[in-house]
Amino acid sequence: MASSGNRLSGKKAFITGAAQGLGACFARMFAAEGATVALTDLQADRVRAAADAINADYPNSAIAFTHDVTRKEDWTAALKGAADAMGGISVLVNNAGIGTWGSIEDETWEGWRRVMDIDLDSLFIGTKAALPYLKDNQPGAIINISSVAGLMADANMVSYNVAKAGVAMFSKSVALHCAKAKYRITCNSIHPVFTRTPIIDPILAMGGGGEEGEAKLVRGIPMKRLGEPEDIGHMAVYLASDEASYVTGAEFRVDGGITAARVG
Repeated sequence: MASSGNRLSGKKAFITGAAQGLGACFARMFAAEGATVALTDLQADRVRAAADAINADYPNSAIAFTHDVTRKEDWTAALKGAADAMGGISVLVNNAGIGTWGSIEDETWEGWRRVMDIDLDSLFIGTKAALPYLKDNQPGAIINISSVAGLMADANMVSYNVAKAGVAMFSKSVALHCAKAKYRITCNSIHPVFTRTPIIDPILAMGGGGEEGEAKLVRGIPMKRLGEPEDIGHMAVYLASDEASYVTGAEFRVDGGITAARVG
């Protein structure tokens, strides 16, 4: 994943859910483009290892924080620590999330609340807490990771569908607020399809696992392959860069064409 330049030179990014998967990929790609990155995650050892691996290739570009995105006090401590270490925060990537499986009859209240807490409510807590830092480091960007599940429904994903649809509308509302307040802060959502990260492992297993599970999973995707983390990462790099300074309140579908085929 070599750098193609310095598209994010001077940017200071705070990325949640960065111990593995998309978050770790974003952090590495941002560092490769010249950004300083703060990786946060509830998995303390893994997030530190992810930051260490980035620093091995891009020295002094990454720091790590243990961070439960559902806890206001964790946001306060992690944001302050990151801002102190990086000299501010100019990019917020709300990536932390969990997947779930259940219809309205199968899902439990506890399951529903857990998905909402992590996938949606954390964005309200974190964006509200991060805005003062972003305002002090303009131009800034907020990038919220949603899903194609926020645009097209599935009978067996009621909690996830609702949470990820909420992420899209939350992003639009924040974008309009920042524009109205004349902040140079953009806010957009990215909507990946099934991507090769640990979050899809249970879904692959339900389809038989391995190549069999993957073949079943990609049947409805016009491009007939899973997304790779870098596919989503390239969009995140763009939205974090000054190239996207006039792009806000938008939904970016990085989905192999699946929403074009199903929702137009």
